[in-house]
Amino acid sequence: MKHTLSLILLLAFSCGVKAQCQLITSQQTISYGSLSAMERQSAGGNAITLPEKQLTLNVMCDKPQRIRLFFGSSLPQGGNFALGEKGEMKFTAMKARVDDRDVLLAPVTSAHGELTAAEASQVDINLNDGIAFVSGDELTGKTMSVTLAINANIKSAPITDRVKYRGNLQVRVEAQ
Repeated sequence: MKHTLSLILLLAFSCGVKAQCQLITSQQTISYGSLSAMERQSAGGNAITLPEKQLTLNVMCDKPQRIRLFFGSSLPQGGNFALGEKGEMKFTAMKARVDDRDVLLAPVTSAHGELTAAEASQVDINLNDGIAFVSGDELTGKTMSVTLAINANIKSAPITDRVKYRGNLQVRVEAQ
């Protein structure tokens, strides 16, 4: 009898903005498929690293805005993005664009706070923190996009158990 493990990442999006901005994602759900009992048994109780997945977030506004994106979850665990009870997800923001030009990113902790960290082409995302689009100074634009790399791992459950691991990502847009 074959037992499988299904892994699903659900994405939720919200916009808390004054101007008319719309957030569109390249996909609403990410599935890692199933792991066979043999794959789970070969892990021997160690963490199983899942293949990297990517998704793109696009923000389109009716007029140029300063945009910051904030990332949360309704299923956090220990201050991290959880994937089930024993798994975790790590998100890295990269490939940022504002109005069709490549830009850098800076981590931010609030919608109105000053930039305190250096800009970079990639930024690791912490639970409940965000990113700003920068090129020297913080940028404004009508369209912004960023790609998120999702790296996840799970701790294998007993091979006779059928388990679904769920996680989610909530993205909030803050525009000024």
